[in-house]
Amino acid sequence: MLISCMILPAFAEDYYYFQEQKLSAVPEFCIIEFEDPQLPGAPDMLYQITQNAIQEWEDKLVRHTGEKDGWDFTTKIISQERYDDLFSQDTCDVTIYFEREPTTQEERITAGHTYAMWGSADITIFYLEPVWVYTGQTSSINGDIYEIADISHFKNSLDPYNDETIKHEIGHALGLDHYPATTEEITKQNGIYLAPSIMTLSEDDFMIDRMEITDYDIRSLVNLYGEDGINEPDLWWVWDVVFYGLIILVTVLIVKRKFSKKQSRLLRVGSSESKCIRCNKDLQDNSNSICSECLQKDGFGI
Repeated sequence: MLISCMILPAFAEDYYYFQEQKLSAVPEFCIIEFEDPQLPGAPDMLYQITQNAIQEWEDKLVRHTGEKDGWDFTTKIISQERYDDLFSQDTCDVTIYFEREPTTQEERITAGHTYAMWGSADITIFYLEPVWVYTGQTSSINGDIYEIADISHFKNSLDPYNDETIKHEIGHALGLDHYPATTEEITKQNGIYLAPSIMTLSEDDFMIDRMEITDYDIRSLVNLYGEDGINEPDLWWVWDVVFYGLIILVTVLIVKRKFSKKQSRLLRVGSSESKCIRCNKDLQDNSNSICSECLQKDGFGI
């Protein structure tokens, strides 16, 4: 699904997010279990890193808004079989997979990716540490010449930046787009260059030492969903309309059916006088007679 980015100004800032990609309810994150015989401890470590990343997003959103329910994320670790079970009770609004390394050339320099659509998202994290080598090619940025690097292979060890990658991809799952930071927005603290957003995608990425979830990221999500958080659409009135509409429809059909039977009965009687049983005028009420004559006042029918 091709998703375009909407840039909406608010509070003198441009927030970069996918309006049509937003979640429709407070998400349940499902981490899919996996095994790695070459790195037996990798699954548990990555599960914990992921849970910490989800919790950090939640904590910062709650702290900023003071609202808990709208940001009350849930996380569970489930098997692939359980996820595939059609009768599973798991919602899995955001599903997280882990793979050792990319399998296609297009993804070779990708640490992770997210496929999202309205209400749900699938995240894949490539968790092995890449080994970078210089290609001999150069690039010019703002007049400075830099040598281009590429990945030659992957070590059999966890990427030390997995936590950043997971936080970044969760940002996409929540609805955020990349933030095109400029050199001026990259700050230096204690000798470390920090990105202005966990969603930073910049031509100066090589300058960045660390990316964290920043106030800008939190404000972007609040601008997307509102102070109350990710709440289900208020559709109670739709159910009311459907419920009472069905009652009215059933009532009309019943009345129409009875009316149609009465009309057809009277027509049949009126077309065949031989079937008419004479009124018993000694009775005070002849309304049950099938004779049309008895349904007149002078026949004591009514």
